[in-house]
Amino acid sequence: MSNPYGNDPYGQTPQNPYGAPYQGGAAPTSTDGVSIASLVLGLICCAPVGLILGFVGLKRTKGGQRKGRGFAITGIVLGLLGLLVWIGVGIAAVAGVAWFDSLVLPDEAEVGQCIDIDEEDDNTVLLYEKECSEDHDGEIVAVAEVDDSNREAISNGGQAMTDYCAEIIDPEDQAKLDAVEGLEYNALIEDPNNVDNGDHFVCYVSSSDKLDEPIL
Repeated sequence: MSNPYGNDPYGQTPQNPYGAPYQGGAAPTSTDGVSIASLVLGLICCAPVGLILGFVGLKRTKGGQRKGRGFAITGIVLGLLGLLVWIGVGIAAVAGVAWFDSLVLPDEAEVGQCIDIDEEDDNTVLLYEKECSEDHDGEIVAVAEVDDSNREAISNGGQAMTDYCAEIIDPEDQAKLDAVEGLEYNALIEDPNNVDNGDHFVCYVSSSDKLDEPIL
């Protein structure tokens, strides 16, 4: 049946001013914020947090649900590297604390402490406490505090300091030391070039062969 009104008086059907209708399909994906956060935290050395967020981001971007999978992977890599650095720093810190804790300072030295001895190139001597049941270089045999009565003898340094040790070692301890062959007597003080009252003087013996038990 024909259009009783004839053809479209306006010539053609008007176009949809809003464009083609939505035909369905996947909605546009957005970049995952967690993945970005993982990358940023990995870059600024927050390794543990960045590593965790990286794995979360990896899951959230699986199958193209969100963009940013590359950010998540990079965050994981940076997090792992940062974690390794953290572990290395931690180990170094623990070793440093253990080293300092074993160092025997003159004002902390006690008679009977077993020691390892480290003689530096600049004639500095460092003593490290050891278990007497373990192999060790020597033992502290006397300690004293500098005062007016001994300052002159100690200030002469070298052999004079060692000779002074013979005056302050307990006689009973000296008898035990005499029973051990091959001992060498030595002495040290905080600053041998500037001896003053209140400084701490330490006498110790060392052995050419490692000791594995206490002498005193």
